[in-house]
Amino acid sequence: MKNRIITAIILGISGLLFITGPRFIFKVCSSEEMVMNCHWTVQAEIGIGILLIVSGVLYLYAAAFNTRLFLLLQSAAIYIIGIIIPAVLIGGCKNKDMACQSLTFPALYLTAALSLIYVTGSILYLLGEIRKSRG
Repeated sequence: MKNRIITAIILGISGLLFITGPRFIFKVCSSEEMVMNCHWTVQAEIGIGILLIVSGVLYLYAAAFNTRLFLLLQSAAIYIIGIIIPAVLIGGCKNKDMACQSLTFPALYLTAALSLIYVTGSILYLLGEIRKSRG
């Protein structure tokens, strides 16, 4: 149960960082004249954050090892998409000195990478538990 709570908290906190980080903590470029690509990237990352929070809540109540394993695999895919959106799919400003390129995207990459490392460890742990239960 303790492991499940920690994993759910990590999923929830990383989801909150994806939602609030680019808006309040590590802000993207601000422009009142036109909407830039980084604005749309942040909008997509909000969706990523919501999916991670939902995964965390579902993980908290999932009792079976297989269900938790599938939720972690889903979360790993969400983190990878969270990296791909700013890096490839939508992107940001062309100038590398802009806030989105120098602060926001690296912070999102770090959040996703650290969470992905934890999720990978949890997946390996659950695979071991599933093997033990099968005998």
